[in-house]
Amino acid sequence: RPDRLVWATNWPHPNHTPGNKPEEADLLDLLLEWIPNESIRRAVLAGNPARLYDFKE
Repeated sequence: RPDRLVWATNWPHPNHTPGNKPEEADLLDLLLEWIPNESIRRAVLAGNPARLYDFKE
C-alpha cells in the first residue's frame, strides 16, 4: 500500500567502507524505477512522512 510507504536511506552510510559507498544518484534512480508514478512518489517522499510525523504543511 503506497499510503504506508516512506523513503529512507542510511546516509551517510556509516557501515560501508571508503570506496564502497552507494552513490546517492543511483539510489534516486532506483526510487524513480520502483515508483514511476509521480503522485505516488510525492506521497512516499513528502505526504506520508508528513502525516506519520504530524508535520505541519
